Amino acid sequence: MEQICVIFAGGPEQGNPCLPVPDDAFILCADSGLRLAERLHVRPDLVLGDFDSLGSIPEDYPHITVPVEKDDTDTLLAARTALSRGYRDIRIYGAFGGRLDHTLANIQTLEFIHEAGGSGMLIGVHDYAVLQTAGIPRRYPRMDGFTLSAFAWTDRCTDVDITGTHYPLSGGTLTRSFPLGVSNEITGPFAEISIGEGLLLVICSQL
Repeated sequence: MEQICVIFAGGPEQGNPCLPVPDDAFILCADSGLRLAERLHVRPDLVLGDFDSLGSIPEDYPHITVPVEKDDTDTLLAARTALSRGYRDIRIYGAFGGRLDHTLANIQTLEFIHEAGGSGMLIGVHDYAVLQTAGIPRRYPRMDGFTLSAFAWTDRCTDVDITGTHYPLSGGTLTRSFPLGVSNEITGPFAEISIGEGLLLVICSQL
């Protein structure tokens, strides 16, 4: 089984994540993401960032300090570090609930992970999101009080099949300019989505 890297980002949500932190994952904190790890009683294997958000260098943990002026966000830098260490299953906690520009940057980080040959997930208190690729069907388990939405991240997603939902789709096309796939309901134990071409942003959100 492929080892998982969990990245803790610095989102401001205060509840528990809607998906549990997997056991035996490599734990990488991006700057103030250390606060989330400590709140969840998870000890990091590595903390990195410019530490402007955290306010001090975390001397109690293995850490890497980088310049404040850099092209990467701290979360993207953490993803880049995880990929360089061979991790391809990367799950980012604390990626929602704050500024819209930070949330969009985190979604773009999913595409960065995809382009590097990995698979990423953003996990918050009320939402989780994945960027699903063509040719790889994926199942999304039913969670009480959660909806499932599917958005074209590329201009078009073609041959989209969605089953196990109140509004199924067979061989459909989703476009980036029309939110056809918002707020579906998973009616079975899970929904299954497959795509013929394109990148699909799938978000499960709590009502």
